[in-house]
Amino acid sequence: MISAPLHPSESARLQALKHFEVLDTADEAAFDEITLLASTICGTSISLVSLVDHDRQWFKSRVGLDAAETGRDIAFCSHAILQEEVFEIQDASTDIRFSDNPLVTQDPSIRFYAGAPLVTASGHPIGTLCVIDQGPKKLTDDQTLALKTLAKQVISQMELRLQNRQLARMQKEQEQVMTMLAHDLRSPFNGILSLSRILHDKADSVTPERLQALSSSILESSIKVYQLLDELLQWSRNNMNAVSVNLVPTSVEQVVLDTIEFMHDALSYKQINIEHKLEPNLSVLADQALIKTVIRNLLSNAIKYSPERSCITIRSAKINDQVEISISDEGTGVPKGSIPKLFHSHIHSEEGEAGEIGFGIGLHICQAFIEKQKGQIWLDETHQPGARFVISLPFSEGH
Repeated sequence: MISAPLHPSESARLQALKHFEVLDTADEAAFDEITLLASTICGTSISLVSLVDHDRQWFKSRVGLDAAETGRDIAFCSHAILQEEVFEIQDASTDIRFSDNPLVTQDPSIRFYAGAPLVTASGHPIGTLCVIDQGPKKLTDDQTLALKTLAKQVISQMELRLQNRQLARMQKEQEQVMTMLAHDLRSPFNGILSLSRILHDKADSVTPERLQALSSSILESSIKVYQLLDELLQWSRNNMNAVSVNLVPTSVEQVVLDTIEFMHDALSYKQINIEHKLEPNLSVLADQALIKTVIRNLLSNAIKYSPERSCITIRSAKINDQVEISISDEGTGVPKGSIPKLFHSHIHSEEGEAGEIGFGIGLHICQAFIEKQKGQIWLDETHQPGARFVISLPFSEGH
């Protein structure tokens, strides 16, 4: 027996297979109908949608075979994915590559095999649509063409299946966000309405001290509403693929100072001191709008989890061909249980030091926006006390 070598683009091929989210899923009629049709057209007792994984071939659909998978080293399909056309073995018992293969010498006693590669839009073969029989055989030209055509339909069904799964996830996320929106916005809006009503009804009798307290409360509630709506808008734009990227040399100092100025009210309300230790004349290749959004989100989180009269520090430094920008606070830090899912959209958002609320989707948006700019974002798990988030972007020579 001669096992097939790995595909020349094995890593990318496996990644393409994983992308479809189909391995080890339940039987589906759309694929079963294709294998039944392939078996009928080609006049064989067995037909399979076989996906070639790292060390096995797994059958998404099968006709005439009970086994759900076999080892990759004995798989005929491992040879078929190395071919551009249909791979056909008319009599495996006389072929040196397969004559002593256990799939030939034992059940299911393969003699005839023909496999059409399942090729993705990116050109990677992830498996085959194959037909098998226990007697020697040769496909006609029409049968070969039909098998190739049906293989394309398998890929189309996988793409459709993936799109449906993505749409279902998006719908679930939308429902979750709208539920959170309805819950989280009600409290600050009620606060604004109640306080505004007091000011309206008792404007002539409110003392200066009471007026200042009411105004501060209205400002606090307004900041909460703005932050919630801002996160929702960013999440919606990203999920609708409405975010365009224009990478240009961008001054780190300028975007940080602009963001600090933008967040002035939120910083003043909690009397938070902000220190920025930025290397002068440092530029990154970035989209100016997106990088400001990311820094604003990180700064907003730092304010949210910082106690009153504490300090937030923003630093920048060039490291090789990257620029790292960090934002650290003196808050309670990130709970260890939340760290593994920190950049996922479904993470629950904890209340801030002053009871601030949020969707918990800000860091998910930050990661998406940083990746669009060919950068990285992470939590410095060694930082104590508080939390320190770091973003890394490509260095640029000027701005």
